[in-house]
Amino acid sequence: MTKLYSGAGHWLEPGKLLGRGGEGAVHEIDGRPGFVAKVYHQPVSPDKALKLESMARQAHPGLLEIAAWPVDVLRVRPDGPVQGFVMPRVNGYHEIHSLYGPSHRKRTFPHADWSFLVHATRNLASAFETIHARGNVIGDVNPGNVVVSAQALVKMIDCDSFQIDTGSRLFLCEVGVPQFTAPELQGRPFHGLQRTPNHDAFGLALLCFHLLFMGRHPFAGRYRGKGDMPIERAITEYRFAFGRQAAERLMEPPPHTLPFEALPQPVATLFERAFGVSTPSTPRPTAREWLNALEKLNRELRSCGRNTLHKYPPTAAACPWCALEKSSGTVFFAAPHPIAPARPVAGSRDFHFETVWNRILAVAPPKTEAMPRPGPQAPTVPTPLPAPLKRVQGLNVLKTAAIAGIASITALNWPYLIWLWLPLAFVAWSLARDTAVRREHQRRRLALVAARRELTDLRAAWQQRGTDRAFMRKLHELHVLRDRYHTLPADFQRDLQHLETNQRQQQLRAYLEGYFIDAAQIPGIHATDRMALASYGVETAADVTADALETVPGFGQHRGRQRAAALLGWRQSLEQRFRYTPPQGPDPAAIGTLQQQYAHQRSHLEKELLAGPEELTKIKAELTKQRAQLNIALIRQAMQEAQAQADLRVFYPGLAAFWRRIRH
Repeated sequence: MTKLYSGAGHWLEPGKLLGRGGEGAVHEIDGRPGFVAKVYHQPVSPDKALKLESMARQAHPGLLEIAAWPVDVLRVRPDGPVQGFVMPRVNGYHEIHSLYGPSHRKRTFPHADWSFLVHATRNLASAFETIHARGNVIGDVNPGNVVVSAQALVKMIDCDSFQIDTGSRLFLCEVGVPQFTAPELQGRPFHGLQRTPNHDAFGLALLCFHLLFMGRHPFAGRYRGKGDMPIERAITEYRFAFGRQAAERLMEPPPHTLPFEALPQPVATLFERAFGVSTPSTPRPTAREWLNALEKLNRELRSCGRNTLHKYPPTAAACPWCALEKSSGTVFFAAPHPIAPARPVAGSRDFHFETVWNRILAVAPPKTEAMPRPGPQAPTVPTPLPAPLKRVQGLNVLKTAAIAGIASITALNWPYLIWLWLPLAFVAWSLARDTAVRREHQRRRLALVAARRELTDLRAAWQQRGTDRAFMRKLHELHVLRDRYHTLPADFQRDLQHLETNQRQQQLRAYLEGYFIDAAQIPGIHATDRMALASYGVETAADVTADALETVPGFGQHRGRQRAAALLGWRQSLEQRFRYTPPQGPDPAAIGTLQQQYAHQRSHLEKELLAGPEELTKIKAELTKQRAQLNIALIRQAMQEAQAQADLRVFYPGLAAFWRRIRH
């Protein structure tokens, strides 16, 4: 390796080669263990040299903590052209896709749960904020430029491509990845393109989504329209596959993904804003907004009662990871050191089933009662009309009789005028009636209607809350739990036997899980294809099946079938190289996972059964209380209805007398 010189003219000795790429190579620096040298294959242009020198002058502890930031330039001669730069060594970090991809994560971050991913996402937002605070823009946001440690610390690499603002000059970022490029920049050449923090905000939101949704791309959903929907086109058309308007845009999430509704509303709103139309008045969420929302989310996470590795937001009604693992057959968060050796699933020492079940049976069911049909408890005395209204009512009767008499005489003497006199008689009768009497009649009629409606509602409430259905439903649930408790040991032995009889298949899957699509050279499979596959949970050769590929956009028709055939052929070639080794017993890791699952089930069942007697007693007490309250309310309301009915009959004295004769 040729000797190099620092910007100040000091001689540096490049050491061990750490890595090589198309642009240059990275070496250790003798005497500077915390730093490395990136040496380009050829001296850089004068503009690139000025950019690196400007970045070195900007270097400060905050930037060096979150980025492999240039701290000095390297020249082939003390006064020669720039051919590299010095940057902090990034040691013990892995590319971020090793964290959010479930298969990668099991190998690289075996201890990571969803809380870890949320924390890493928070640190990612913090790194973006630090870079933006100095007036710089990342520009080329993509997973290859972000690395993460076992402590969820995040660092940015390939910083020499950033857009740098020195105050007097702007050095552009002229590279990018279309799948992480903002909609307004899609299809535009990166050369000469000036980026903004708002453009970075789109890439930041994409990376946040990848971390929280197991590598899913927010625009790689199922398209319900005609033809394929490439990710770049979906971005341009704002077809966010997980948002509230996804159905309107003919999109839906891919299968076996975290439900978007499980996110707290503040985080979900940030994604909606980031992937919607951005204007100067409605910019995308800043790194600070993400930082605050993610910190709050991480503080509020719950632990699943069945699997402590499952962390989920408090807005979710139940653990979404349990549901996803059951529906997909994929373990998203695996215990790094399972329990071994195998042993029967035993119950808690403090739990004695017979004692607990006898306590449950000791709670006697509530007595069966029919809904009461109460009548009035005492003779109902109608509320008489006030004396003025009685007089008015009498006058109304006389007016009515007079109008009826005139109409009858007219009909008898001039029958050909009946078509005229009858409507006139009706109008005269309507005008002659006193409005005060009509208002009182309407008031009493409405009181009767309201009383009957309330009585109907009370009867419906009694049918809902006054029966023993809630008690019997809970008792049935306890019987189901009892039966499940008794079958646990047999089910465990059955599943253990299943492990023993399927060892070859397990070995084959473990073998195939060691071959990652993003690291393989498969003819016809490009970077965009790998991203689409990862968004649908296809990471390794074990995930490559005809059914799985059929769901991935771009792998079902025409040229897509060629790509699918290439992947299936790659898997087949790996299967041919596989050699089965009969073991002495099942995989200890699989046994440990199985034991953990059944231990959680037993613990849950014991908890539910222990709480059974108290819950039954509470239901019974509540039922007794509800019945007493409803019975009193029914009696009171029946009296009110009878009173309202009697008050209304005052207007029909003849009918009232007839009603009394009927009753007596």
